[in-house]
Amino acid sequence: MERIILDVDSAGDDILAVLFAAANPNLRLEGVTTVTGAAGPIEQVTNVVLNTLAVAGRDDIPVHAGAWRPIVGNAKADMEAPVHFEKRLVARFGDRLKKFNPPAPAPSRQATPGHAVDFIIETVMANPGEITLVTTGPLTNAAMALLQEPRLTEALKRLLVLGGNFQTPGNITPLSEYNIWADPEASRIVLNADVDKILVPLDICEDNRVAASMLTRDDLADMQAGAKDNPVFEMIADSFPIYIDIWREFFDLVGFPMDDVITVALAFDPGLATMTEPLFVDVVLDGRLARGQTVAYRGRQLLPGGGPKTTRICTGLDGRRFLNMFKQTVAQYERAA
Repeated sequence: MERIILDVDSAGDDILAVLFAAANPNLRLEGVTTVTGAAGPIEQVTNVVLNTLAVAGRDDIPVHAGAWRPIVGNAKADMEAPVHFEKRLVARFGDRLKKFNPPAPAPSRQATPGHAVDFIIETVMANPGEITLVTTGPLTNAAMALLQEPRLTEALKRLLVLGGNFQTPGNITPLSEYNIWADPEASRIVLNADVDKILVPLDICEDNRVAASMLTRDDLADMQAGAKDNPVFEMIADSFPIYIDIWREFFDLVGFPMDDVITVALAFDPGLATMTEPLFVDVVLDGRLARGQTVAYRGRQLLPGGGPKTTRICTGLDGRRFLNMFKQTVAQYERAA
């Protein structure tokens, strides 16, 4: 069984990743840590996780609030763009947007005392070689943990990072993916770290070449056909049709991409993806267009540079097997008759 800490920013697929990690029999979810990102301020991010775990019946899982802002970040208007993205969708989707990233109601429990970074450090150092850190949002918490405790590079079993893009265009600029762009300085610290990493880019998530991995209304119908008393599926069926519609109608994808769930699944089944050999991956910090771009050192360059070759980049995905795995995991929430 793989022991993981899941670091999230509570955008739509983060919710699905938390539910997947909490129920999958191949995983032991040691805790969830939160970071400010696409879903808004840290209070919103943390409350979404607490409410999600309540629906899952897993209030036993610790939830630690983390970084409320990036180490450096970008222009204020640019940083707020994902949160205000829905304003551009009003004319097209109208009242359906009420289900898209709604304000989280007050949770039934409070976040666990202690900062997310401290929880990551303490948990990993107490269990050397056993904990995989899975990040599905900006990398601020992970970077701060590595800066505060350099021995983490030896104590972590592995890092799984959702972020970056190489062939697929970015979703912030043509060159940059959101998680890396939201805190490029933190991303560089993490990707430059000398620790075994798997990088899950947009190429295997938000591209119709991996359409079989995307959630569609047909998938919801299939899940509904097998569900009798499943509160988690009921929540997904209520909340996620609008996500499917937006990614189909606005982003021209077959369905809703499951980036965060894919990243969690690779923690215990890396065979779902094809990957490069270990490479050095860096992050561009300069300019507006290229800031946050991920760059893999694949050849031989004349100028000095580079670093530890410790990052395997995912290049392909068995989408059908992954989506079946997701459906089977959600079925675990079926209440006994």
